[in-house]
Formats: sequence, C-alpha cells, structure tokens
Amino acid sequence: MTNDPIYNHLCELSWRRKLTDAEQAQLRAWLAAHAEAQTDWEAEAGLNAALSRLPDVPVPSNFTARAVQAAEREAAAELRRSGWKWAAWPRLRWLPRVALTASAVSAVLVSCLVVQDAQRRRLGVSVAVVSTVSALPGPDILKDFDAIRASNPIVVADDTLLAVLQ
Repeated sequence: MTNDPIYNHLCELSWRRKLTDAEQAQLRAWLAAHAEAQTDWEAEAGLNAALSRLPDVPVPSNFTARAVQAAEREAAAELRRSGWKWAAWPRLRWLPRVALTASAVSAVLVSCLVVQDAQRRRLGVSVAVVSTVSALPGPDILKDFDAIRASNPIVVADDTLLAVLQ
C-alpha cells in the first residue's frame, strides 16, 4: 500500500462511488508511473466490486442509542470487574488539594514553634549570664552623662587636610 496522496484520494473516491472518466484517466497515468501499485489497485477494485454486489442491510432507527447503551454497559462491567470504584474519584478531586494545604499549614506551624522555642532558650541563656554578673553599675551613673560626653568631644575628620594628603 502506498502513501501517495493522489492514490489515496482516488481509492477513497472509488470506495464511495464509481470513478469519473477524468479520474480514471488520472488513475491510469498514475499507475503507469507507479507499476508496483498495480496489484494493490486491482485488489482494491475487486474488493469494491464485491462490496457493491452485497445487498444493503436495513439499519434500525434506534441503532445509535443501542450502540451507546452497549458501550456504557461494557464500561460499567469493566468498572465492576476492576474492584476499585473509579466512578467515585471525580467527587474526591478536592482531596489532594486539601492534603497539600494541610501539610503546608502544618509545616508553617511547626517552624513557628521551633523558632519560638529557640528564642526562649536564647532568652534563658541571656538571663542566666546577666544573673551571674555580681556588680552592675546603678542608674545614678547616667546622671552625669551629659558632662562626661561634653568633656570627651568626638574628633571629626578634617576633609581639607585629607584632600591635601592625597
């Protein structure tokens, strides 16, 4: 069987109806160029002739409905054989989202608890260190803070001197 679009088109036309004179001439020209497809075409033509001699079978008016019902029965039987009720799965589409959300919330809560516990431990260590100091100065050391600061002025860099040195 060939994959040539001209040949395929002519085959499809011959399945539906008898080829016109122009189509038969096109087919003869194509078969002359492709002699290896002659046997395939003869087989197609013979099959088409045999099928055209068969009488038309009357199709019941409810054929489509019966075919759909048979397909649904087959699908239901397969579902019963499988054991797992996949029909319930569409109703549980929310379940993975809820599970993911619950795990994310749990992870955040556990992280918060771990951070709080670490902060409490650091606070406990700080209190223990401060409690071991025997003599801390009292608040009266700060009453002369302004006088001490004024006696110890902060030296600001001289920009002009630095510019000259560079």
